Amino acid sequence: MLNPQLDVPALAAQFKIKNRIQIRDALQPEIADRLLYCLEHEVPWGIAYLEGKEPALIMADTLTGYSQTDWHNLHLKVQASRPDEFQFLYNSYMMVTAYLEKRDPHLILHRAVEYINSNIFLDFLRGVSGVEHIIKADAQATRYMPGCFLRKHDDTGKDATRQVAYVINLTKGWRADWGGLLQFLDEEGMVTETFDPVFNSLTLFKVPMSHHVSYTAPYAPHGRYAITGWGMSR
Repeated sequence: MLNPQLDVPALAAQFKIKNRIQIRDALQPEIADRLLYCLEHEVPWGIAYLEGKEPALIMADTLTGYSQTDWHNLHLKVQASRPDEFQFLYNSYMMVTAYLEKRDPHLILHRAVEYINSNIFLDFLRGVSGVEHIIKADAQATRYMPGCFLRKHDDTGKDATRQVAYVINLTKGWRADWGGLLQFLDEEGMVTETFDPVFNSLTLFKVPMSHHVSYTAPYAPHGRYAITGWGMSR
């Protein structure tokens, strides 16, 4: 799955400068293309957002019965949160959960879950980040359609097991003016660096690190696709 020509020591030296990196041509090309096809045509997408202070996920089979009023009410609920509160809205497919529940066994995403939790990928995370105690990885597929966003946060979890965040970008031909940009923030909430979702790139950054994904514009012609998660210590 990973490009065998990646130079781990060189990437580690670059990562050490800011505790983050975006790696181009990260996957073998045919793997990246196959994963994108799966995300575009095969995944039964749900919708993730924050209900109060807890993550909520509306599953794909429920969404098939959604009326225009249901969609309107959902957007009103999400938009009702205060500007300074954490909130998000995007399509989600929880890969590890689906794998454990043996749902949608035809999806190549199940093979991706196995690879992301293999010694090859975990050794790569450890080698680039310098975080030795990563023992497993979470994974979800995401699709940002027009109107989707992820507000400012730092990825700190309740149990502090998240060590290194990763994002495998799988969108071809994305433009910066369509939004959906991963932006890192300083203590005042100002943008210090932006990573565009370049196709077949892998972003890594240490947790905690303040960031957001910018609002996806109404005129974006298609979704912004990625597989994302964390290297975890337990």
